[in-house]
Amino acid sequence: MNSWLDDIWHRRLRRPYRLSKTYDSGEGPAVVLLHGIGRSGRVWRYVSAQLQNSNVRVVAYDLLGFGSSPKPLRIQYSVDDHAHAVIAEIKRLRGNKPVVLVGHSMGCLVAVRVAALRPDLVRHLVLYEMPLYEGLPDKRRYQTRINLYFRLYDWIAKQQPDFDAVQRRLGERLATKVVGSEITADTWQPFIRSLQNTIMKQSADTDLPTLKMPADIIYGSRDMFVIRGQVMETYGLDSRLVSLHTIREKHVLSPKASTFLVTRISAALARQTT
Repeated sequence: MNSWLDDIWHRRLRRPYRLSKTYDSGEGPAVVLLHGIGRSGRVWRYVSAQLQNSNVRVVAYDLLGFGSSPKPLRIQYSVDDHAHAVIAEIKRLRGNKPVVLVGHSMGCLVAVRVAALRPDLVRHLVLYEMPLYEGLPDKRRYQTRINLYFRLYDWIAKQQPDFDAVQRRLGERLATKVVGSEITADTWQPFIRSLQNTIMKQSADTDLPTLKMPADIIYGSRDMFVIRGQVMETYGLDSRLVSLHTIREKHVLSPKASTFLVTRISAALARQTT
């Protein structure tokens, strides 16, 4: 799209950008998968494979700025920027029929925002490794870790726009864990802005208590980037709607973690009819 058309269509008319699909297969109730920061829909390959032949439609999107989706430089990549693009895709996908919405890492924050803005479009949430930094109890162990995370995030953000230099300084192994193995020069600015405006400036602490649909919140006991805390008590979540789970995993969508997610997705689909 030409720059002036882009300006009219997206900025002035506030039309959301179209997201690219990595996976879209099957028929039936829809399961929508949202990846974490610096990744793409490809991270859902194990989940997608396990849900084949399950009488469901599995759709994994590349979030705005990542994978094959548009990467506009004029936006801030706030949680609302991401959420509005996802909402538009769900409406195209299912009309006004609700979906099972699944998120990993930053994708959880986007999923929660979608559910808060349009609860009519979400029948169940499955949230794996949700990074919550706002609203946690004022305890030293939490604040120490948050300060360390934010110092690292601030350092990464200040390296822009020299992505190659960041890779060299972080080292290949740490770069894969922190920056993301799918980050390129094209996705560097969306990564930085998503880090600053979706992860570091969160809305989940105010969105979570408002949710009215069932949800599964899942954490890995070996995850070094996420603080579990006391999620249910901290955010006043209703145990009749929300189930909390812990598995022995790191901050990755491994085959083992994917299998556990599929069990929760299948339970969510069995819980309600379309």
